[in-house]
Amino acid sequence: MRFIVREQPKERRRSSGQMRYEQDGRPTGAMETWRVSCPMTGYEVLRVDLDAQDAPSGHSYLYHLVRQENGRFERLGVRFWGSGITVEATLIFDEQGITGTRTVNGITYPVDAPGGTFWFPSSIGLGLLAGVSSTETAVTLNTDLSEPTAAFAIRTVDIATQWGDKTTLNTAGQAFAVRPFTIQWADQTRTLWLNEHNWPLKMARGDGLTAIETRYVRY
Repeated sequence: MRFIVREQPKERRRSSGQMRYEQDGRPTGAMETWRVSCPMTGYEVLRVDLDAQDAPSGHSYLYHLVRQENGRFERLGVRFWGSGITVEATLIFDEQGITGTRTVNGITYPVDAPGGTFWFPSSIGLGLLAGVSSTETAVTLNTDLSEPTAAFAIRTVDIATQWGDKTTLNTAGQAFAVRPFTIQWADQTRTLWLNEHNWPLKMARGDGLTAIETRYVRY
């Protein structure tokens, strides 16, 4: 697993896992590895490495999210490289909104945007939306690379969510009680299967792309 900031000796690991991406049941070569740790009382850190170097896109994404245990975001670090684009971003969350910087191919842009329900682009990142109301305005990062200067800029979208009925998901050598949670925005739809901790164990997109936890550990 690659990191923006490595775990420190004082951090207590809480959970970790890895998701394998498949297209119509065949592995794409992309893997999403994640860890949650507690650096101090009242805070947790979520690290995510979405590695698609061996997939058709060849992209890599790293995320480092610091948030309070009540779910309030404090800071997000982002790294991306692929398609001739490199991005480094630091976002700070407070009551006034989201500030920080975003550096694309060596050019730095300021970030100053309204706050709101936030997720970052990955299956684990989508899990940050678990529990939001049926319709809501949310904030994410732009992954449309057709205009490089706008890569990973703040993007505001209207989302709609819906829960499905409880079911059982067999994965990572275990049987989990899960509940499907569908998220729609713009022309996009994703369904997550969330466990009792509201953690994604599976993701499905309408075109046959899925991600499934192949390893899930709680400490």
